Amino acid sequence: MFGRKKIVFRCEACSARLIKRTSFLAHKFLRHDSYVCENPMCGATYTGHSELTGIASPSGVPTSHSELPPTPAYERAQALQAYRESLGDRQLDLIPVSGEPFFPHL
Repeated sequence: MFGRKKIVFRCEACSARLIKRTSFLAHKFLRHDSYVCENPMCGATYTGHSELTGIASPSGVPTSHSELPPTPAYERAQALQAYRESLGDRQLDLIPVSGEPFFPHL
């Protein structure tokens, strides 16, 4: 397991693995990356960036705050939770949180 290396990108020219050589923060949510082909006969280099663009799940820390916008899936989950809370006991779930199907007694 330790001998295997995760391949993130492959060289466009020779399909060898690209190795990240340098990386620096351009700002709080943007990282600039430089990659080099591991094939010494090829030696192609590439640049790119990694960016955080949104919150997919909130932090569990009560005082946390983020400047990133929520993702659409996170906003839908919040809206669904608010809707269910507004219905209270008026809405029956066929599969409640416990996972067991709910069938009222007839």
